Amino acid sequence: MTATLPALPGLAQVVEPGYASWGRRLVAALLDSAVLGAVAWFVGGERFAAPTLQPTFGPVGAADPDLEPWSSSAVLVGAWLLMLVLQGLTGQTPGRRVMGIAVVRTADGRGPADGPPGVLRSVARWFAHLLDAILLVGYLRPLWHRERRTFADSLLATAVVRRPSDHGPGAARRPGAVAVTVGAYVLVTVGLAAGVSVGESGGLRRDAETVCVLEPQDLAAPVQVDGVLLTRETEWRRTHRLWPWAAERSHDESTFLALDVTWQGGGTGDPGRTLLVRTTTSGGGTADHELPLGAGTGTVRVERAPDGAVDVAVLLDGRPLTSCSATLGPAA
Repeated sequence: MTATLPALPGLAQVVEPGYASWGRRLVAALLDSAVLGAVAWFVGGERFAAPTLQPTFGPVGAADPDLEPWSSSAVLVGAWLLMLVLQGLTGQTPGRRVMGIAVVRTADGRGPADGPPGVLRSVARWFAHLLDAILLVGYLRPLWHRERRTFADSLLATAVVRRPSDHGPGAARRPGAVAVTVGAYVLVTVGLAAGVSVGESGGLRRDAETVCVLEPQDLAAPVQVDGVLLTRETEWRRTHRLWPWAAERSHDESTFLALDVTWQGGGTGDPGRTLLVRTTTSGGGTADHELPLGAGTGTVRVERAPDGAVDVAVLLDGRPLTSCSATLGPAA
C-alpha cells in the first residue's frame, strides 16, 4: 500500500510507494514471460526456447531439450537485453507496467529510493537471481521478508515497489505516461495470445513408400520373407495458441523410415524364436531389430536415414535369408 504522510501547513505532501506484493510480482513475471515467449514464437515458431527474466540453473535457454536455446538467436538475445535495459532505465518492463510496480534502487539500505536501478545493476540482478533459483527459496522470499525482497534484491540494493497509477491525479504531469501504459497493455495482450500455449495435438503421418526388392532366397529355408516395404513416417506435434495464425506455424516434426516386413513359414510352433532385421544407412549406422517369428509381420523404424537410403538384411538364427536396398526421396 502507499504510505501518505499528513500534510503540514506550507509543506508539500510526501508520498512514499509501498513494497509490491509477491502476487503482483508473480503476475508481472508471467506477463513478461508471455511477451518474450511471443517474440520467440514470431522468430522461429516452436524452434527456440523463450528467454526469461527469472533464470534457473542449467544451460541458458535449454530448459526444454527439444528446443534450441534462446541464446543461439541474436534476435532473442536482443529482446532479453532490451527488457533488462528498460528495467534499468525506467524500473519497469511491460508486465510490471501493467501491474503498477517497479524496480528501484534503495537509499543506503533504509528503504526504497525514487529512482530506477540502472542498466548495469539490472543486468547484475538477473545473474544474482540464480541464487534465488536454489530450490526457488529466493523467489519465495518476498512472502516473509519485511521489505519483500529476493536475495538478488538484497545483494544489489534494489526493491520492487508499487507505483502510483498513471491514470490518477498525477497523470497530467506525465504526458507520455498514458501512452506508455497503453503500449505495455498491447505488448502483454500480444504476448498472451502468441506466447502462451493453450493445448497440443499430434499424430503419425505415412506419406511415401517404396518396395525393397528382395534377393533370391533358399526355398528350403523354414521361413520365406514375402516382402519389405519402406515407408516414410512423420510424427507431428502442434501447439495451439490464441494467436489466429499460430496453428499454422507452431509445429515440430520428426521424420523416420519404417520397414514393414512380412514372412511366412516355420516358427509358429515356437513363439520364442525371432527374426533379425539388420538395417544399415548410408551414414554407416547399423542396427539390429528383433521381430517375433510367430507374428508373420512386423515393423522396424530406422530413425537416422537423412537421404532416405537403407540396406536391409533378414536373418533367422544368424543365417541370412535375404537382403535388399531401397531409397526414398527427401522428405517434403
